[in-house]
Amino acid sequence: MQKNAVYIIHGYQASPQSHWFPWVKQALESQDFKVDVLALPESSTPDLGVWLDHLRANITGQDQHTYFIGHSLGCITLLRYLEEQQQPAGGMILVSGFAEPLSFLPALDVFTAVPLDSEHIIRLVPKRIVMAAQDDNIVPYPYSLRLAEKLRAEWELFEKGGHFMAQDGFSEFPALYDAIIGMRE
Repeated sequence: MQKNAVYIIHGYQASPQSHWFPWVKQALESQDFKVDVLALPESSTPDLGVWLDHLRANITGQDQHTYFIGHSLGCITLLRYLEEQQQPAGGMILVSGFAEPLSFLPALDVFTAVPLDSEHIIRLVPKRIVMAAQDDNIVPYPYSLRLAEKLRAEWELFEKGGHFMAQDGFSEFPALYDAIIGMRE
């Protein structure tokens, strides 16, 4: 049996050691997943081309046993990567994602400048979940809701969670773990 692989794509000003990433990695590895939290270069000054190159170089053997988790800016980065792919994936979870410009962060506009090829992504990735919190003050949840609608994804709105960062109390993320386990079954 082929081993399930999970790639976690972090966001702006984050690293593989940030937030809930180490906990999810360890929890999924205990269930026989191969987990890689990609270390995107220069996360304080993100460059879409550099980040996409990093994903292309580090995501290997994508197939129906491959799952993706994106957080914040990592979501649109992952979606841009998937637009280029022809191989299917098993599923993806996008946490506090967005696919349109954030008026208060114009430096990130290049990530959302081109409309998303959502139909291609829907064909490629059969299981899609978007998670957001009502009290997210970094990416307000309507941005994530519009992304979920674009991708015809399952929508999970948390009453509390903020931007799902360590400072919001998210050093663990059991709901995300459960969602990935559910996708595998």
